[in-house]
Amino acid sequence: MSEISEPRTAGGAWLVVAASAVGSVVALVNLVNDGNGIAWSFGAWLVLVSSLLVVVAGVILALHLALSGWLRGVLAILLLLGILGTGAAAYFLTAWILLVAMGVALVGWVIHVAADPSPLD
Repeated sequence: MSEISEPRTAGGAWLVVAASAVGSVVALVNLVNDGNGIAWSFGAWLVLVSSLLVVVAGVILALHLALSGWLRGVLAILLLLGILGTGAAAYFLTAWILLVAMGVALVGWVIHVAADPSPLD
């Protein structure tokens, strides 16, 4: 008799990827929009680069690439710092949509840490 098992997916990590991808688009729009007061500033560039790095880290965690347990833990901690740092920069730049996107990414990070299956399960 075969076992019925739940699908194995990294839903929290994919939520981080989706939210930070939306954040990257918002950061890009804020970077090039001359009417918002932060266009072409260092902070706008910083937020764009940091949100792109959050996307990359989220994809690595979501795809369960060949990472050891401690390396996945380090990447998860760095991802948390990236989400919090990008959110703080978004707050200081008054980029509210980006701040909400980082809040959603934070929820995805918590789901990933608390509920997503490990690659060894």
